Amino acid sequence: MSLCEPFCLDRARRLLPRQGTPFAARPRLPTLRPSTRTCCALALAAAAQLSRALPAQEAPGECPLGRVSQLFVDNRSVFDAEAGKLDSRFGWAYRLANRAHIRTREAVIRRELLFREGSCYDPALLEDSERILRSTSFLADADVFAVRQPDGTMHVVVETRDEWSTRLEPQVESGEVGLRGLELREDNLMGRGQRVSAFIKERQGERVFGAAFATRQLFGTQADAELSLERTPVGYGVQQRLAWPFRGEAGRFAFRQQVEHEANNFEFWIPGEEGRPRRFLFPEERRAFDVGTVFRLGQRGNLTLFGVALAGDWTVYPRDSLRSASGTPITVPVPGGGEVFGLDSVSSLRMVFLAGQRNVWFERHRALDAVRGAEDVRLGVEAEMGIGRSLSAISDDDDLAVDLGFFAAGHLPGGVLAGMRVVAEGRRDYAAPVGSFEWRNLFGQADAWAYWRPGPDSRSTWVASLFADGGWRTTVPFQLTLGSRAGLRGYRPHVFMGERRAVATLEHRMYLGWPYPRLFDVGSAAFVDVGKIWQGGDLYGRESPVQANVGVGLRVAFPPGSRRTYRLDIAAPVAPRFQPGGVQVSLGIGQAVGRGAADDHPQIRRSSRRPLSASLFSFPN
Repeated sequence: MSLCEPFCLDRARRLLPRQGTPFAARPRLPTLRPSTRTCCALALAAAAQLSRALPAQEAPGECPLGRVSQLFVDNRSVFDAEAGKLDSRFGWAYRLANRAHIRTREAVIRRELLFREGSCYDPALLEDSERILRSTSFLADADVFAVRQPDGTMHVVVETRDEWSTRLEPQVESGEVGLRGLELREDNLMGRGQRVSAFIKERQGERVFGAAFATRQLFGTQADAELSLERTPVGYGVQQRLAWPFRGEAGRFAFRQQVEHEANNFEFWIPGEEGRPRRFLFPEERRAFDVGTVFRLGQRGNLTLFGVALAGDWTVYPRDSLRSASGTPITVPVPGGGEVFGLDSVSSLRMVFLAGQRNVWFERHRALDAVRGAEDVRLGVEAEMGIGRSLSAISDDDDLAVDLGFFAAGHLPGGVLAGMRVVAEGRRDYAAPVGSFEWRNLFGQADAWAYWRPGPDSRSTWVASLFADGGWRTTVPFQLTLGSRAGLRGYRPHVFMGERRAVATLEHRMYLGWPYPRLFDVGSAAFVDVGKIWQGGDLYGRESPVQANVGVGLRVAFPPGSRRTYRLDIAAPVAPRFQPGGVQVSLGIGQAVGRGAADDHPQIRRSSRRPLSASLFSFPN
């Protein structure tokens, strides 16, 4: 190795062409000492010319594209001072941020890759590895590319830039005064990619405090592990998870094990005087576990999944009536006298069979849900099913559980990027009385989203979204509410109650590029939300008129190019009547609508029987 080779390799990404990229298009070498600059320029230019002029050597039969002979990792801190794109006025701030941040260790980045030195070169594995790196919470961006060498082998360069990983996140509720909670979180402990957090937060209106730890590389492997402990007003909660997920699209085997214990108060809202809802609580204790494995067959873009899992769920209700949020006896009229009717405790251990079809690919887009950062968007079609019969010999319940899921996304005419997701679950109770309907606890949720940008370089993005969810024939505590927590940002968190609802949103987002684009990203938003709820079987609910609000918002990301978006929205009701005095302010992390927000709603998740699906075994999905 010559004296200049380490320096040259560190800057190979700046000089050598990528696959299909002209050599002249690579950035020029920064100003260096003449001897070093000449050495690097001559060495790398000669290598590039040789790679063009000389025919590649025949690769062994098992590696038709050659082998990865060298792997270089360029792990940068939060701000890259060498890039020459930073504002010199804030040099002190960049240096301070980098010094306060511990850079991700090279070994951590290497363990996330799907290839090693000596592996057969496969462009698809490079793409998957790049996507895996970008999906982590401690990396803001990643780039993986290869440079062919004169001997036919490949040098692979991995460039990463860290996310600002230390956060103090407040919990602020629309329409409420003061903090509702606070979380101190570090997503990259000592540069190892481990997450630790301590929190005091409000869940279903009650104060919960605890701590959590998670790692993506347990004992230096690609196993994921997570442990969280929390104290609730009526007990404690524990969640432990161990998983070996599918990483990328090439994995063939995945494993998952999870244990949960929760003691919480279920939150019910009941219409009160002058239409203002009152809050009541219903205690429940839940224990659950699952352990299973899934296999993949087929080729990338056309994968068939099948697996098996053992899952248990036990839920009991210490009392059969509501209590007031203050803990005092109920002194106001409540439907049914405060008794919660039709509930059945849960005691089931079941064998679950999992199947799915995954025909997906990924595209990289910029500034969809991030202010300006790059995002990996899943396109294609995916369908999955889980079906499990309770083991009656060791279960009190005698039922069949069915869980279904469907996803589709792609490009529509006119440059529209759109997608949708539907999930449903239900239980068939074989012990139901003769002549009665056997299906119970039917839950469903559908989400649809679409993005449109006037031009590829436009700073403007239009986003449309629609979600609907509901429950039918429930024998577990269940209630939905319509308000800011359901997407109507101009209303209080809970305005109307019922069992089925739908909310639609149209939002315009604009990247401002102001005032200091090299320090942080700033964007604006203007939106209209429309929603409605139906009573269904909710004893305490009622059907609402169509509600609508309009609002504006601010979006901020730090550092520039980060995918993590901080959101501030201000909105007011306009239908069925305009209420200028009802302005609501909400804060959050992540966009309120769009593909990133299309997840199981908390009010569905708290009543769901924790369905299993093949998609739980994939990362990133």
